[in-house]
Amino acid sequence: MTSLEGKKTVVIGASSGMGLATAKAIAECGAKVFLVGRSLASLNRAAEAVGYDAQAIPADIADEDAIAALFEEVGTFDHLVITAADLAYAPIQDFDSADAHKIVNSKILGAFYVAKHAASRLNKDGSITFFAGVAAWKPSPGASMVAAANGAIAAFAQTLALELAPVRVNVVSPGVVETPSWNGMPEAERQAFFTDLAQKLPTRRIGQPEDLADAVLFLMKNSYTTGTVLHVDGGHRLI
Repeated sequence: MTSLEGKKTVVIGASSGMGLATAKAIAECGAKVFLVGRSLASLNRAAEAVGYDAQAIPADIADEDAIAALFEEVGTFDHLVITAADLAYAPIQDFDSADAHKIVNSKILGAFYVAKHAASRLNKDGSITFFAGVAAWKPSPGASMVAAANGAIAAFAQTLALELAPVRVNVVSPGVVETPSWNGMPEAERQAFFTDLAQKLPTRRIGQPEDLADAVLFLMKNSYTTGTVLHVDGGHRLI
């Protein structure tokens, strides 16, 4: 396992949830962390939570010019993690085309922009870790566009693992994780959903952001792992 001490790492989607937990875990390993997201105010709060001289850089993953400027500012670096996504759910006949474009722009084209502009600046012993959730492997009504985007990321990463070698490219696939992204659901309904799902999962609990941060650290540190989808979903795809 390689050390992260003194390495430069970029986390896109770092202002909350899994991205923030990942940034904290990376910083605790002695790496310099650049926190990236759309809101500078949110990123500044995240940087205070991370500590360790974390640096906030606002950029929208769906804006190629902003992503190009981001990596121009960062310069040569070692590891890249992308958790950012703009997701939506609805039955296909009711799915708003604008929401579909947001998913494609943030999840698929965003990944393309990031890989395109980061590739020449990544050190050869570095890595890229994408996030692609359980919807790609566990069909669920209303999640067709999310499933399509997540499946695309898995295929994209496997191809990049060959194209960018020896830079390693992997995917973490989370299941349901207790993050602020669920806060739009009424609390009682949210807790009932979490409890019901936990009883069905083989792990008998839903995920926490730190579960995903641990998985990212493994993929960053293990120099023999590339082109892999690491499922951290409590066994959700099995039920």
